[in-house]
Amino acid sequence: MKIVILGGGIAGLCMGIYLHKNQINVSVNEKQVRAAPGGHAFLMHHDGIAILNEIAEGTECLLPGKLVDTFVFKDPKGQLVMEQKMDDWQCFKRTDLLTCLAELFPGNDLINERTFLHFVYEGPQIVAAAFDDGTIEYGDIFIGADGANSAVRRQIFGEVNFQPGKVKEVVGLVRYPEMAGLLQGKFTKFQHLDKGLSFGMIPTSAEEVVWFMQYDPALGDMQKDANALSRENYSKTLKRLCFSLLKDFPPEVIKILEMNNFSSSYIWKTRDFDILPDFHYQNVVLIGDAAHLALPFTSAGTTNAMMDAKILSECLQIYPDHELAFREYHRIRSASIHNHIMLGRQLRDAFLNPYAEFVIPLIKDHSK
Repeated sequence: MKIVILGGGIAGLCMGIYLHKNQINVSVNEKQVRAAPGGHAFLMHHDGIAILNEIAEGTECLLPGKLVDTFVFKDPKGQLVMEQKMDDWQCFKRTDLLTCLAELFPGNDLINERTFLHFVYEGPQIVAAAFDDGTIEYGDIFIGADGANSAVRRQIFGEVNFQPGKVKEVVGLVRYPEMAGLLQGKFTKFQHLDKGLSFGMIPTSAEEVVWFMQYDPALGDMQKDANALSRENYSKTLKRLCFSLLKDFPPEVIKILEMNNFSSSYIWKTRDFDILPDFHYQNVVLIGDAAHLALPFTSAGTTNAMMDAKILSECLQIYPDHELAFREYHRIRSASIHNHIMLGRQLRDAFLNPYAEFVIPLIKDHSK
């Protein structure tokens, strides 16, 4: 049996590693020059960390990640609102984790610079994937791990009905050893108590800090379509927006903005879609954001993608009929994913209307 994975991000690489460990012939196909570098950093709970430890067991790979054990919540003036211990969370720089996963997967089976175009059929049956470089990869099973804008999902299910997240997010990464040292082990978040605006920061190492600004676009936004701006003008406009919205925040927030290179920052328009009735069609199955998408408030996306890889690989080992394996995988994962989608929306609404409710923006158990 040969399995072709379409997408070489975290979900695709984890899936490839699990299949390779089970002596299954597998190839991972990624459109980037190397494993997809998008994003700066993210939080991961113990479910994801346990998977990393499992797939790295018996290797010399040193797993990345910095312990985050305290959530510090402050108002925009820097006054402490609450401080709470966090149970087994770590912060990962995305590029570091992708590099580690790529090292754990056989290099010859990771093929870069391949953009998926469409499936090849023999009669009604899907037998191969065609790529923009003219190559065709034949296989018995195809796994779509190509993210929220999945071309694989569109091929088998058509367009999904994306729900606008109503909140936007700007992300950046700065080299700031002094601040990184002060923040070690802490996820610090400044948030307005009467409107949808917050600033968070987490150290990714002894020298770097990842930061994010979440905001209600009604408070202010880019006035022009980003696609109509040059990269330089986009960066300048984004910088002005961040300074304008955060002008009343504490000096440490302003300092991070001053040190940030806005040419590598971006606005993320958050969105999600309702749980799909199936994650598969024929011999094609989806994992990660291709299969399901929740709003970022839960910090569940990466762990969910890794859980998908683990559960699907186990189902394929248990059930020789891939149709049964796919249905069991969906049965196991769908309830948990649905809960995360709904929780993301609840946290979003609480963020936009903080008078009504305050909820700590982290979930405690990704398995439920």
